[in-house]
Parts: sequence; C-alpha cells; structure tokens
Amino acid sequence: MTEVITHIVLFKYKPSITWAEFEKHFEVFLALKDKCVKPDTRRPYMKSMKAGKNRSWENFNKGMTHGFVLEFENQADLDYYLTKDPVHLEFSRNAKPLVEDSVVIDIRDGILFGPRAKKPTTAPSPGTYTGACHCGTCTWTAEITSPNHILCHCETCRKLGGGAFSMNQIIHQNQLQINSGTPSRYTYTGTSGNPVHCYFCPTCTSHIYHHQEVMGEQVIVRTILLENGGEMPIGGEIFAEGKLAWVDALREELEGRV
Repeated sequence: MTEVITHIVLFKYKPSITWAEFEKHFEVFLALKDKCVKPDTRRPYMKSMKAGKNRSWENFNKGMTHGFVLEFENQADLDYYLTKDPVHLEFSRNAKPLVEDSVVIDIRDGILFGPRAKKPTTAPSPGTYTGACHCGTCTWTAEITSPNHILCHCETCRKLGGGAFSMNQIIHQNQLQINSGTPSRYTYTGTSGNPVHCYFCPTCTSHIYHHQEVMGEQVIVRTILLENGGEMPIGGEIFAEGKLAWVDALREELEGRV
C-alpha cells in the first residue's frame, strides 16, 4: 500500500483582498513546490501540487472559493512541511490575514478506516518568534529565551483579556520589534502605584505587550499571540491566589458534564 499523503486545502478568502494581493499570494503559493526543500538534500520534496478556483454548480462548497491539492511521499515529509519548513511557515504567516476560513484534510489513497496521524511533538526552542494580532494590522518579532507561558491570574489580566488568565514572558524592550502597524496605548495605575502602559492593535484590540514603569527596560509580551504559541508549554504562574476556583479542574469539570 502506498504511503503517499494527499494534503487537501480549501480556502475562503476575505472579500476585501485586492487583485494585486491575490496575484502575489498565488505566485508565492504555487512556487512552494520548488522552493520547499529538505535541509539534508536541498532538493524539493513535494511530489505534486494542483490548484484552482471552485467551479462547481452544486451548492455544497460551504463558502470555500479555492482548492489546493498537494502530494507528499510520506507523513514525515508532510510533517516537515507543516511544522518546520521555513519557506512554508513564512508563506502561512503572510497568508493568514487574507484567509477568512479554511478546511484541511489529509488522506492516503485506499485507506478508509483507521486512526488519524499523530501530531508531531516539536518542543519550541529559544529564538526570534513572529507575532500577529487577530486582524493582521500589527505584526512584531520577539526574542524569547524561554519559550513557554507564564500564566498570570491577577484580576487586571482577566479584565483586559476577558479570560481566566493571561500568558506572558518578560523580555528586554530591545528584544521586541514592531514590524507593521502602530499599537494604541492604554495606561492604568498598577498595584505598585506606578503607571502600566498596555499596547494593543487599534483595529481588533489584540493585546500585544505591556510595560510597567517599575520594571525599567523590561516589557511583558503576550506569548499566545506568537507563532507556535499554542505549542508552548506552561512554565509557571503568578498571582496564583487570584486563580479562579475551576481552572485546575477544568478538564474534569467539562468531562463530567458530557
């Protein structure tokens, strides 16, 4: 039985995209077949790529406008493409603001039953991480030496973020670089009695980072907004005394209601 994996991607693009943006996006997408190379061989590893606009007269497209069919020799090659290939990762970051919705499935021809593929475990390593707000207006890079989340359970973080806690790392202000957009600023007085400046996207209000004047040249960045932020482990927590009672037992609470 063949091990070839067919990677099927359906996109629904945002209606605000210009023709020039479409042309550039498709040009870069179609070039992935030749530009995505394995680090050991420096040769392209994608077997084939097909791409096109939906032309079906059946009303079952769920709003998807374009389809892309990519073939890989095996699961390992697909995993590298999705998680490590720098060319594809850069393309994905640039494409994210253009895509309103998507559907992705992977199949092996003839395999109609059985478990799905295991998600690769890629432990984040220290380095420079790219961040983006929800709407894509603001983008930035942050040098992270400890790629994990420090959870903050204080009431202020809950009110600012609308969640049970925030996820952060403290870095030097020179390790944070805003690449596009101009963040807005909101200032409040912290528990220390000193000003705290919060910087967020003026369009979608994603909280990028904040600076407590008492901390000098250090800033606190929101790690969940960084690339692969969802893969970062928990490194610790602060203000645990303010933790909501159900946080530690969240999984048990939800499983008990199913």
